[in-house]
Amino acid sequence: MNKIFETAHIGSMKLNNRVIRSATHEGLGDNEGRPRDELTETYLRLARGGAGAIITGFMAIQKNGKALQNMRMFDDDRYIDDYKKVTRAVKGTGVPLIAQLAHAGGQTHPDINGSDVVAPSGALYQLLNVRARELDDGEIREIVDNFTAAIRRAKDAGFDGVQIHAGHGYLLGEFLSPLTNRRTDGWGGSTERRFRVLHEIIDGARAYVNDFPILAKMSAYDYDHGGMTVEESMRMAELFQKQGLDALEVSCGGVTDGFNCLRVSDIPIDALLNLHPMIASLPAYKKILMKLMKKKLFKMYQPLLNYNVDAASCIKKSVDMPVIVVGGIRKLSDIESVIGENQADFVAMSRPFIAEPDLVNKFRSGNQAESKCINCGYCLLGVVGRPLACYRGKLPKDVKKRLISGRRELQTAGASIV
Repeated sequence: MNKIFETAHIGSMKLNNRVIRSATHEGLGDNEGRPRDELTETYLRLARGGAGAIITGFMAIQKNGKALQNMRMFDDDRYIDDYKKVTRAVKGTGVPLIAQLAHAGGQTHPDINGSDVVAPSGALYQLLNVRARELDDGEIREIVDNFTAAIRRAKDAGFDGVQIHAGHGYLLGEFLSPLTNRRTDGWGGSTERRFRVLHEIIDGARAYVNDFPILAKMSAYDYDHGGMTVEESMRMAELFQKQGLDALEVSCGGVTDGFNCLRVSDIPIDALLNLHPMIASLPAYKKILMKLMKKKLFKMYQPLLNYNVDAASCIKKSVDMPVIVVGGIRKLSDIESVIGENQADFVAMSRPFIAEPDLVNKFRSGNQAESKCINCGYCLLGVVGRPLACYRGKLPKDVKKRLISGRRELQTAGASIV
């Protein structure tokens, strides 16, 4: 257990322990994508609660890469001063703050990004009912430049490092996957060509930021037919290492495999129907059908806990750089096993920190040996249109009031008709 709470390093970053807060969308971007004041307090609670490092929720590197209305942006130098206010406050805690940078690729909507939906290859994205068009060579080069510029901005804004999001079926993850990257030019085909976009982003950034810590997040596997496999991810990890990546976070999940990367104890259908803006606005009969057909519409995956540890262990054996594993890690004893058996160098958690920002302090003190997170998934859907919070399997109070009011209106209308 002592090794968990020893100091460790990722590049030039010093961490007080090996438990990291994985990137979690906080829902705290304003209408212009600037960080709201509450974001600083969120990070301070995590830092004071003992997190070894904090990876921020994702920030879009350009407008058509924005996934959610309340997502933050980092596509312009005008945001640097806004983020400086956040980083200055966290600096005093001694906990590294790492900026996650992303492009949503096909997992967005014109109503959100105000533009075309784009992807490495054209495809229909059924969840949002949008068809993405294929990026041309010039647009890919522009995306590379925008990632590079955002990495430079993160350093200028005082972040301790950056994490490039190349997993969960977002744009860079789509480039890596042979299923979603069907290109036949220099950006697709072989493992090396599918990796090329990451190669050029990291190369381009190093010219500006030198040894500033650059991390990446990758889906090591998914359940999409023809998608990512652990064997392919091991080859990708070797390419990341050749590019001088400082650490790789191992996750899972692709474009169409549902609740794979964020597994749940049961399909959170009530949360989905009432908290997701696009679904909440559907006619009542469609909601009823979705509720009845939830098991056919949404896949469930097992195991519920520690589901990326085996993949991370394989990748750890193929590279020398630090490996971080995330996914269903809830118990101190499991963290001890992962670190003690050298399956990964660090563990990361997301939902447990939503429920308990001070979880690491509880682990360290011996007062608690397991997260109180029940894996209900309500937080995942609540944050789509509101700030991040733990609901522990219950709808937020304001939504409950709205539902009760709506039922009363229906009853009144029915009585007047009768």
